[in-house]
Amino acid sequence: MKQSLLIIFMIGFSFFTFSQDYTKFQTQRATMFSTYIAGQMELDESDQKFVYDVMLARVYNSNAKIKSENLTAMEDKRAVYSAEYKIAQQKLAEEFGDKMAQKMMSLSNESRKKADKN
Repeated sequence: MKQSLLIIFMIGFSFFTFSQDYTKFQTQRATMFSTYIAGQMELDESDQKFVYDVMLARVYNSNAKIKSENLTAMEDKRAVYSAEYKIAQQKLAEEFGDKMAQKMMSLSNESRKKADKN
């Protein structure tokens, strides 16, 4: 049963991934965030998928806005990252509540900091 769910998830993920033209970096980053959050909070597969979708949108939208506006100053990039962070937190809050959403976003930052150290 788990294998069939995993296969369905991977096929759906592949279709979803290619339909949006996400980069390898974006999908890896979203996977890193959602896997870390799911592991720390013991989320089930459907909740992890929702978190993954939110994190992927966060990374994709940040990159798209930075590129479209040709932003190079770190201050400008930080403003974009902050705005997308808030949007992601709102989406998570709608699904899980404010407290869990804040925890998830905090965990995503923790996973980013750990990855950036390596």
